[in-house]
Amino acid sequence: MRTLLTKVIVLSLLVSMQLPALAQEPEATGSELPLPSPRPGDEAADPAMPVAPPKPAERAEPPETAEPDEPAKPAKPKDEPPAAYVPPEKARTVPEDTAPPTPDAGVTPTEATEAAAAVLDAETCEAELRQRGAEFSIEASISEEQCGVLRPVLLKKFSSGATIGPDTRMLCRAALALDIWVAESVTSAVEKELDGEKLAAIAQASTYVCRDRASEKQISEHSRGSAVDISSFEFESGKRIEVTAQAPGSQEDKFLAAIRRAACGPFRTVLGPGTDADHTTHFHLDIAARSNNSTYCR
Repeated sequence: MRTLLTKVIVLSLLVSMQLPALAQEPEATGSELPLPSPRPGDEAADPAMPVAPPKPAERAEPPETAEPDEPAKPAKPKDEPPAAYVPPEKARTVPEDTAPPTPDAGVTPTEATEAAAAVLDAETCEAELRQRGAEFSIEASISEEQCGVLRPVLLKKFSSGATIGPDTRMLCRAALALDIWVAESVTSAVEKELDGEKLAAIAQASTYVCRDRASEKQISEHSRGSAVDISSFEFESGKRIEVTAQAPGSQEDKFLAAIRRAACGPFRTVLGPGTDADHTTHFHLDIAARSNNSTYCR
């Protein structure tokens, strides 16, 4: 009992000693609240800085799965004015109504290319014919439907000196073949078969003429200027040999037979008396192209 009383007395004395000290401390304002003393191990903090409440733990998101690559979608075209010209997929197949008219072409580009090659060949031939010594002139080209002659040659005198008439109109290649035949074969046959004779002139019955073949419906080589019909031979003595059937074994018969055979080479076609009724009075000679470079001589 005494011990308990002693403890009460001591406690009362201690309280009485603390009260004056508490009365001297300033009262805490609403802006300055007392902070608890830091515990050992805690870092020093500014008592004026409030401590931020801890953030809640973020929730882990599941990893995104890779999406398969998709083709990029074309951007939506904007409303633009139409193109000034028609696109290829809508190309015109007929002339435009607003296009100016042009005259129709007489030949295609391909035909024009072939014509250019033909002109060049004709000029080459003319140079060779002139170099041989033949006398001739070049007339204006002829074009009549399916017929025509490119740069027709009007041959006046062969390189041998003999003349030809009436006026010719034939391709240069036909004129060149004729000059070679006359100078190298006809002249030689005259010397061999006709004693003392000298060729003076050759008469032709036809060169260019627009017509079908005789007794046929196909176009004649005369319509292309590639043929010539020889009707007779004249000599300086005045002798004349007609291209017709002669007495077998006679000088005239041998002469005509020799030059007829010699024509099958320079010319691709040789027809004459005995071939048919259409060729009883002349030699038909032409340079028509044949398959395999063959000839037709009868």
